Amino acid sequence: MGSETGKSNILRRFALGDTLRRNAKRLRNKTALIFPSPGGEVIQYTWDEFNRAVNRVANGLLSLDIKKGDKVSIYSLNSPQFLFLIYGLTKIGASVTPVNVTFTDDEVKFVVTNSEAKMLFIEDTLIDRVKNVLPGLQGVRFGYMRVTGMKEKPDGWVDIAEMLRTSSDEEPEVVIDADDVATVTYTSGTEALPKGVMLTHGNYYAAASSVQAGNYLDVRENDIGLQALPLFYTGGIAVATFSLMLGGTLVLLYMPDAATIANLIRTYHTTYTVLPPTLYTRLLQVPGIEDVAKPLRRCVSFGATIPKQMIVNWISVAPHIEWVSLYASSELSALGTAGSFKTIDEIPDGDMNWVGRPAPALELRIVDINNNDVPVGEAGEMVFRGPAVMKGYYKNEEKNRDIFAGGWFHSGDVGRINKEGEVFFVDRIKDMVKSGGENIPSAGIEFVVSTYPKVAECAAFGVPHPDWMEALTVAIIPKQGETIEESEIIEYCKAKLPKFKVPKYVLIINEFPRNPTGKILKKELRKIYKDIASGKKQ
Repeated sequence: MGSETGKSNILRRFALGDTLRRNAKRLRNKTALIFPSPGGEVIQYTWDEFNRAVNRVANGLLSLDIKKGDKVSIYSLNSPQFLFLIYGLTKIGASVTPVNVTFTDDEVKFVVTNSEAKMLFIEDTLIDRVKNVLPGLQGVRFGYMRVTGMKEKPDGWVDIAEMLRTSSDEEPEVVIDADDVATVTYTSGTEALPKGVMLTHGNYYAAASSVQAGNYLDVRENDIGLQALPLFYTGGIAVATFSLMLGGTLVLLYMPDAATIANLIRTYHTTYTVLPPTLYTRLLQVPGIEDVAKPLRRCVSFGATIPKQMIVNWISVAPHIEWVSLYASSELSALGTAGSFKTIDEIPDGDMNWVGRPAPALELRIVDINNNDVPVGEAGEMVFRGPAVMKGYYKNEEKNRDIFAGGWFHSGDVGRINKEGEVFFVDRIKDMVKSGGENIPSAGIEFVVSTYPKVAECAAFGVPHPDWMEALTVAIIPKQGETIEESEIIEYCKAKLPKFKVPKYVLIINEFPRNPTGKILKKELRKIYKDIASGKKQ
């Protein structure tokens, strides 16, 4: 950068990479990152070492002609190299476009080509998984990330390890503005092709200012955070980034499973984690969980309504933990609304759909289809504005016009606010079951069914029906050793729900289709059981 321009720019800018430099100077020998690698070796970086590694990758990318405004894709599970690439790119004004490793070949190709990525870095373990996609990626240069050692670097590929060995660890000098894009993360494409969510440096600063608020997520510099979410998701990048921006220590998992998570909590005395209810439920089955959980200060649950029995069971083994019910969206820089509690009695109205209040960087309204505020207590679409709202979807102006209509971000999710200002999640608009002229929130049905003593997990969704338009269907995984009959669930629901909310079909299954964070994929359930009303699928 030009000397005067550069000095003026860096004097007071919001640039994500600058926080790493400041933390390295301030917290030099404090541990920034711990990574128990798949091969068994535990890799650790102090803050000074972490920032120098990021700088080496940043300067290595510059030497490959990756410049401000360019995009680089990553196809990998969690690793230090993934983080070095994310933050190395932010230090040179470029941005990362991670690729969800569960995407189909067509979706992988779409993300890389739609984002106009100049490079694609691939974890060694996963090279064969995308071998059919690579020949069609014209003009894209390939990078190699050695994580497990399962496959050697293909000829002609750039090795990130070489950057870490040979590139300069000096701070790159690039002019960066708060409105420059830091990350472009692609949604899972539930409606159509994946959409690229553009989050800016300013977005991450706004979000970091919110997550440290005591009445929101209360992330602290002295926390040792357990990072189990995949970095190819907005939420994964955000959870890691907030912890690191605030100077914390991050324990990064390659892949999440309950036994590994429990072992890492015990070994590193982690104080903070963000997981879906599925993993919290599985952790309860780990032998000795009472002792394992002692270091945990705060546990954030997201992605689904918190099952009441899960909290009851956790309170019995770890009453000291403060729980957070989080509603969040990629488009809101992984913010949304959050509420904390230690006992069920602290949850307003005892309603497990409670998700607290908006983040400090967000303002919330509940509106009808005409964008008018609904009366207090009534359900409507949740719309937001504030500095945490994304810049927009990449190269998708038509969608941007729709979701930013009226100067607010339209979430596509239904909620309600009571007179005290507490927010309750009702359902995702696309998950509302439209049956016989009624809109049935699937989340409310799941809450009721989950209270049946034999139920381990459940999901409510609609299937096509010739008379009802959609028929409410509930898929259930029984608790281990239990057997459930369809009739007993129907009778249980009849006693607790209005007639129109009683499920038409109950399915007892062994497993759910899930994304890598453990969230149940209802779009897959709708696809699998779409013909059940006609008797074609049982």
